[in-house]
Amino acid sequence: MEKQQYESDMTSREKWQKQWETIRRLKGKDRLEYLWQYYKAVLVAVIAVVLVIYTVVVMISNAMQDTLLSIVVVDSEITSDEAASELEKGILDIIGTGGKHDYVETVLTATSVENDENIMKLRVSLSTAGEADVVICGEKVYEEYASQGAFADMEDVLGDAYDSFAEYMTDGQIDLAKCPDSFLDKYVGYSPAYLCVLSHSEHMENAAELIKGVVSGQQ
Repeated sequence: MEKQQYESDMTSREKWQKQWETIRRLKGKDRLEYLWQYYKAVLVAVIAVVLVIYTVVVMISNAMQDTLLSIVVVDSEITSDEAASELEKGILDIIGTGGKHDYVETVLTATSVENDENIMKLRVSLSTAGEADVVICGEKVYEEYASQGAFADMEDVLGDAYDSFAEYMTDGQIDLAKCPDSFLDKYVGYSPAYLCVLSHSEHMENAAELIKGVVSGQQ
């Protein structure tokens, strides 16, 4: 008769083999519950390590990005990730340097629908607390934020080229309705649609290049 082997008599290797056999026999929820019960500390440590590694990778990736421009489209007709990526590509085609780390931030979810949450999000997006360089918006949003001095003077943005853009402007700002076949048209369903540069933008030159590309119909 085979003598029963007690766990207290087992070596560390034998104990591990026995536990491994138990884990292999269990399925689905039972296996997860067993692992959580006996290996909670290990699982928590592994998750923590994975999160740290992920955070470091994201930080390194973000640090390597060369953000050329950040644009907010208020009340965009399309807000999907695919639409945001397409907008990023369209802008990069105009202002990109060709560098593999060139990046354009696009926000299509900002809305002028008046509730406390939306108002706060829009204020943050267009304030110095946000990182937006360019905003496309309708008349109501434009008038509200223009009165607060949120937008840069187009003469400062465009410099000596300002006069040649006058026919494409409404109230001193670029009006997409006056621009020929802009690739931005699909994002706005209102008119006038103002393309404004935020007064705190740190990428004025890139914003000017975007305006020149939009006005010329470049895509």
